[in-house]
Amino acid sequence: MKTFKYSLIISSLLVACSVQAESAVTIYGRIDTGIAYDNYGGDTHKDNTITMQSGLNTASRIGIKGIEEITDDLSVGFRLENRFASDSGALKGGLKGNKIFEGCSYLTVSSKKFGEVSAGRISGISSGSGAYDLQFFMDSFGGGTYGTGLAPVKSSRIDNMITYRTPMLAGFQGTLQYSMKTEESEEGDENTSDVDKFYAGGLRYKNGNLNLVAAYEETTWGKKVPAAAKGTTSKKIATIGGSYRFKPVTVYLQGQYFDGVNKLDGFSSAKNIKGFGTYAGTQFWFGLSSWQSMIYYRDYKVNTINNIEDHKAHMLGIATKYLYRPSKSIDIYIGGGFSTWDGQNAKTKKFTKDHAFNIITGITKYF
Repeated sequence: MKTFKYSLIISSLLVACSVQAESAVTIYGRIDTGIAYDNYGGDTHKDNTITMQSGLNTASRIGIKGIEEITDDLSVGFRLENRFASDSGALKGGLKGNKIFEGCSYLTVSSKKFGEVSAGRISGISSGSGAYDLQFFMDSFGGGTYGTGLAPVKSSRIDNMITYRTPMLAGFQGTLQYSMKTEESEEGDENTSDVDKFYAGGLRYKNGNLNLVAAYEETTWGKKVPAAAKGTTSKKIATIGGSYRFKPVTVYLQGQYFDGVNKLDGFSSAKNIKGFGTYAGTQFWFGLSSWQSMIYYRDYKVNTINNIEDHKAHMLGIATKYLYRPSKSIDIYIGGGFSTWDGQNAKTKKFTKDHAFNIITGITKYF
């Protein structure tokens, strides 16, 4: 019944958009379906698998966006985006399964002179997704790729968010974000100490083929949030990096510091995780087609749920992927990755060393 209601709402919105096409309303999206082979090993061994999956190259989604110019300088726009699984048709509905526009949902007021302000469900600046993402300029995969440990530490899409982005001034552009309550379904009122709140600030510098980025994100944990869902200190992620395009290759570098993380790699419910990460990547261009590669390393200390402090842990991940583009709207891809990481068995509490190897292939269609 819930899926039927969601389908009815989407159909109504699509009809409305087709009627209002003259108001610069656009329907867009992408469908990604592929096959993944996963080979696991180490202390906590899992069965090897061959599966059909959605989102191996990029998340499948359908969206509606629109803009209306009020004056030569001022405009008002919106974006509504739903993520779904193309292999099953299932909706990605948030923590409680009740969000039809889990991808994003926000309004924007934009000025060419003063920048833009958006409000709603918006991705963080280091999330690897969304209109305000800065990982795109530091990561050859745009925020990570398929497989365990093959991504920097990131934020995600966040409820009740206000975002301000400046216009580009002498090559510089700033972004500020604040969320009054990161997840609407959690207990507690917005903008109080009962709920998780999110702060972020980022600065991008562009000069020709050079992009430099500095970003900081912090989540303050709410008093009513269960202890297992938060760290013992506020979650902080600081990232610096950038990219430079030497034709026909773009080189990416970044470094991260993080603290207050409670889930990472093989630690699913730690009290606190603190450390750093380093990243390097490349993207070679062959016309529309490209070949992406990356290597990422993390070194950190964990305070565990069974009161072991400063346990040392590491993660190393490498990945590569070739994207053949017969047109601007189609990706045919093949790639693979390997990662090794430390963890802790949830039942025995023993520390583990695990690794995984994967191969992926599939097709993405943009529209």
